[in-house]
Amino acid sequence: MSKTQISSRARTYAMYTGAPRQLASDVVNALPRHAPLIPAPAHQAQLLLESEVFYRILSSQRHFFEYPFGIRYVQPTTDGLRLHLESDASLDSLLAGLLPGRAQVSTARDQIYGINGLRICARTERGIELRRLGQPASIQLTGPSRRAFLNSETALADQIRSNGGEASWLAGDTWTVHERRWEDERQPITYESTWREAAWLPSGLLRRLGVLHTVAVPQVVTGHEARLGEWWILELDHDSDTGLRRAELVQALTDPEHGLPLQLHGHRDLSPGESLGLVLLKAPDRTAALQLRYDRVDYPIKEEHAETFAAIRRRISALTGEASLPAMPGCSATG
Repeated sequence: MSKTQISSRARTYAMYTGAPRQLASDVVNALPRHAPLIPAPAHQAQLLLESEVFYRILSSQRHFFEYPFGIRYVQPTTDGLRLHLESDASLDSLLAGLLPGRAQVSTARDQIYGINGLRICARTERGIELRRLGQPASIQLTGPSRRAFLNSETALADQIRSNGGEASWLAGDTWTVHERRWEDERQPITYESTWREAAWLPSGLLRRLGVLHTVAVPQVVTGHEARLGEWWILELDHDSDTGLRRAELVQALTDPEHGLPLQLHGHRDLSPGESLGLVLLKAPDRTAALQLRYDRVDYPIKEEHAETFAAIRRRISALTGEASLPAMPGCSATG
């Protein structure tokens, strides 16, 4: 492979993953000649774990970060996925969403939060590896220091205990009584057949998370799922004076080689104060759909968030230009 080809593939890898250019070049150089840049998980268990991780990331998004969800870049392989976090604050948010804990919600029934059966199975100087009991699937978190990971985990466990709950992940290689019951009753959402058929979409989005800041220019991204995982909604909040770059994001997500098996189904323009901008992408086999919701929001910037929003503005200003989506009369962006 020529240097020009390697450089082009490295730029594409960096666009989809958000990875720094040198890391992207190293990854591309190490790949077999015809290997995909953004591989799918080799095993169903890995795909399902990633789908639930993405669901938990969306569910736990409560703070402002420089990068969407506080994740600077991702490194997908056929056997696993690494998430590189931007800060200690994004680590706190993510661990709170992923690590399982039991909370008392009534006298008759306890609730399991986080990913049932998830455990910290390995630690390094700059991260941890998470694995679900009885499964080979894993997710690596890196970025903050070893001390930051230990402090975040300790603070989360103390908070759960102070509210009368149980930090289930500290049970080690065994299930807690409540986790085992939750699992035996097939409560985790990944047991739903609709979810399992559509799990390729949240997994695929997580593996291409970089496009939300290398192609798109939102200040903040939030979202949720609906219809047992058949529909995924991403809400992209933009500044009042930046382009939306809808066509660029659609092109990246639907690219036949590096994107996902999605097709543009319809779109609606943003009318500030009247209606959201919508873009609807659907899988040809009807297993899943992705709706992008666009809005313009002038967030009141508090002093403690000033540095974060300054970093967001610098990130946004690095991308310019905006193409148009094709006219699609009669096509709906709502269903």
